[in-house]
Amino acid sequence: MEKLLELLWFFYLIQMKKLPIILSFVLLAIKLSAQTFSPSATRTKALSDWEKLRFGAFVHFNDNTFLEKEFSQNTDPKAFNPKQIDFEGMMKTFRKAGIKYAVLTTRHTSGFCLWDSKLTSFDVANSAYPHDVVKLFVDACRKYKIKPCLYYCLWGGGNWYPWEWNPTIKKELEGTSVKNITLAQLTELATIYGDIYEFWIDMQCWNTPDLKPQEMYDLIKSKQPNTIIHFNQHVQDGTEIKYFPTDIMNGEERVPPVDGHQAVRKVAGKEYYLPFEYEITSQRADHRSLGNGLMRGSCWFTHSDSQFYPVDSLYKYIKQSFERGGSNILLSTAPDKSGTYRHADADSIVKLGKMIRKMKQKNSN
Repeated sequence: MEKLLELLWFFYLIQMKKLPIILSFVLLAIKLSAQTFSPSATRTKALSDWEKLRFGAFVHFNDNTFLEKEFSQNTDPKAFNPKQIDFEGMMKTFRKAGIKYAVLTTRHTSGFCLWDSKLTSFDVANSAYPHDVVKLFVDACRKYKIKPCLYYCLWGGGNWYPWEWNPTIKKELEGTSVKNITLAQLTELATIYGDIYEFWIDMQCWNTPDLKPQEMYDLIKSKQPNTIIHFNQHVQDGTEIKYFPTDIMNGEERVPPVDGHQAVRKVAGKEYYLPFEYEITSQRADHRSLGNGLMRGSCWFTHSDSQFYPVDSLYKYIKQSFERGGSNILLSTAPDKSGTYRHADADSIVKLGKMIRKMKQKNSN
């Protein structure tokens, strides 16, 4: 079966952008070979190692950056037009800050892909910067010993239907489905770039109703058995498990509850060990904010009028998360339109990292 899968996938990759018949064969092979996976029942070495990382960074960079919109409804791939993406500079900043893992937004709200996906022409291959941005990111991570992680935004249900505003996506859905495209793109991300440390899957609330977290979890684990899969549980303190299976819990813009994060949780009568990651944004732009943050004006992306929060205010909540049983911090950072961090932002990331390191050293004494 493995040889059949490899053959089908190779044949699929060398075809044109959209061949529904080939896609159907690939997905059928995936389905026939499917296994069921589940999160860990105990604090395994892999989860213990993840918890020891302490500090990670989101790299929020997609067509949103160029439209200056938190929720992009872009239709033109050429809108993505960085002068020169400096992932090496970012990684050097991460090393100085003590950041151990980084998560790139490979596909955000518009559906624009930062790699040459064979499922769509709405990607970097047709942009003003026709380079495989995911590969550039993963290669830079490995060079500087930062663990590469990939974010992927779901759509096709809820109230988010890109085909309603993007004729390219509407055309590409003829003869296939959102589910097929999603599974095939997750397969691309899980097979093209080698070992990926973590997959960060977002917006299950927007997902097509016929695609459940278990199917995506099983698919990714079948390709990358050692990866950590995180389904974003949305803006809450980690008390509620909205989407399962997931290997970790999170507070999107929320620290754990006052009585602390409970890592051992029961789902359908079975116990699982689900450590906590606190995701906090670093950019402030009051009139662009979605209003989800604990601080006023929180934004994911860098905008012409956004600025980095004062480091002391970020540290206040980071310290609180650790004190309440949070394992890791995922700081949302964002390059600007040039594809680099602004100097002041890079300096703030390093300063914050030094404060976190100092706190860790103090607590270990």
